[in-house]
Amino acid sequence: MFWSRPSISDDLRSWILECFDWFDERFEPPTKPIVPTKAFFKAPTGTNAVTAALVLEDIKTYMKFNGRVDIVPLDLLPAEYRFNYQSLSSVAGTHQKIEGVSVIQYDPEQMNQPIQFINLLAHELMHARLSGLENQVPGGEPAHELATDLGCIIAGFGVFQLQAADDAGWSGYMTQPSRAFALAVFLNKRGLSIDDVSRYLSSRCKKLVLKGFKEL
Repeated sequence: MFWSRPSISDDLRSWILECFDWFDERFEPPTKPIVPTKAFFKAPTGTNAVTAALVLEDIKTYMKFNGRVDIVPLDLLPAEYRFNYQSLSSVAGTHQKIEGVSVIQYDPEQMNQPIQFINLLAHELMHARLSGLENQVPGGEPAHELATDLGCIIAGFGVFQLQAADDAGWSGYMTQPSRAFALAVFLNKRGLSIDDVSRYLSSRCKKLVLKGFKEL
């Protein structure tokens, strides 16, 4: 007899569930997932600073983040002059606190991939949301980047977390199976199903989410 191998470890599963409880106790839980449609993101097409700022404002609205956030482009070479654009994913965006104000910097080339760009801004804004709480999140400071990615899924941005990594061909801080399991937890907790997000996911991502549902 054969058994399918769990997609994530018991420890990781427990941490994800603990983080859901922690976030839901401190922030207003969303009732539905945020998806890449004009109903959610009304900024006009473009790669200029005005469009970037409008996208950030939408994300702030969905995260219910009211603090000031400045957004500025990183000073990077255009993609055509880079040896390997994907290798620069680590500098695609940053979050810093400067004189008490959150400042998000972003790679303008990311705006050519809207799902990746929205995911990037959501991740950096989650840093702002968790500023000062790094040691309180389950796992503490060592798990901060993981908790930041997971926090985006808990805040409703699971489709962007999962699909952006799939499109880019890299994992980031969380693995794809752990992201998919977390998205399944999100949908299950909100009384939703994969049908609510499947049209926005690749076949690979859908399979992972379905496996996450089976492992709940």
